[in-house]
Amino acid sequence: MQKTRRKFLQAAGIGGIGLLTPLSFTGIAAADESASRFNNLLRLPSVVEGRIHGDERVIDLSLGYGTSEFFSGRPTPTVGINGPYLGPIVRVQRGDNVKLNVTNRLSEPSTLHWHGLNLPAAMDGGPHQVIDPGKTWTSTFKILQGASTQWYHSHMYHRTGIQVYFGLAGLFYIDDSRSSALNLPSDYAIDDIPLILQDRSFNQDGSFRSATSMHDRMIGMMGQFMLVNGTAFARFKAQRRLNRLRILNGSNARIYNLEFDDRREFLQIATDGGLLEAPVAMRNLVLAPGERAEILVEFTPGKDVMMRHRPLPSRAGSGTAMMGMMGMMAANDQPFDIIRFQAPQDSSVSASIPSRLIEPRQWSANDIARTRHFTLNMRMGMGMMRGGGFGINGRSMDMHRIDARVPL
Repeated sequence: MQKTRRKFLQAAGIGGIGLLTPLSFTGIAAADESASRFNNLLRLPSVVEGRIHGDERVIDLSLGYGTSEFFSGRPTPTVGINGPYLGPIVRVQRGDNVKLNVTNRLSEPSTLHWHGLNLPAAMDGGPHQVIDPGKTWTSTFKILQGASTQWYHSHMYHRTGIQVYFGLAGLFYIDDSRSSALNLPSDYAIDDIPLILQDRSFNQDGSFRSATSMHDRMIGMMGQFMLVNGTAFARFKAQRRLNRLRILNGSNARIYNLEFDDRREFLQIATDGGLLEAPVAMRNLVLAPGERAEILVEFTPGKDVMMRHRPLPSRAGSGTAMMGMMGMMAANDQPFDIIRFQAPQDSSVSASIPSRLIEPRQWSANDIARTRHFTLNMRMGMGMMRGGGFGINGRSMDMHRIDARVPL
């Protein structure tokens, strides 16, 4: 076993330790769990805006080990960024020249990738920008895009899944003058709330259970417990009627179909790319791993409400191997609660819901320079166990090959 992997495998508690299941602790498979169980106050990440040095906004981040207690009396070895689990919200303004200093205090190499940002490849924090233990990597770039909710996470080659699973992830907010003028809910932790959704499994001693079986590798690691910002059985005590929820699907494999238990309507105002042209009314929202969305929802005084997951329709009969796997995931899916929102005492509405959000750029067919086709493939058998189970146009990831060059 490689020494660089030992810390994570020790923290995973692999071997000889029973699995903490919904039978011994109520997990997400218990769809009829009473709301009274959801009584742990939602943890809210700290916000880091850095310091101004000359014409740069300088932000320092440190990857390290920690211990978290998701369940009382059961400490969990974790990793985090500037803390024991997950990282702070990095907050910047459009037009900022940012300088991010990332120090690796782990015993194995890692990276930190700015997911969703428009920036030079060498500053992206992908698998090619490895940070060895004890070293600091500096990423400098200008914030070119508009207001949006992005995120950052480990992107270490062959280690992304487990490093993110143990806590190497956080949110990245971009603000601009246009979004600030809309009078949307914007008081952090008051009516502007981050929700990092993660499903995790635990051993009986409280340690994380990581993917070890062929099933986990084929279908993806599906946890037995829901964490929201690292909080199990979370509740948020709303202070205002109109709230903005910035939601990240931070799970490794699970696709969420989000709704409220009373099937109330809410408005989606933003996607991964930023604000929509206008709010879109809906009663459920589907988010794939890594996907973000912002919604506006009203909480009525005197009426608590639960956000929950409702299984998507099964597609087990689909013809391809990939769709067959997705069908198996859907067929095994169960409804479950995610977080309870306690009703506010105040009935006033301090923010507004604009009918228009942005004026999008109008594209035409004449703007298309080239059409490219990408087909996602999945192989079965030992190739998958060796890490080559997935491909694009029949080719697996190769650190030394570039398949497409797309100028911005």
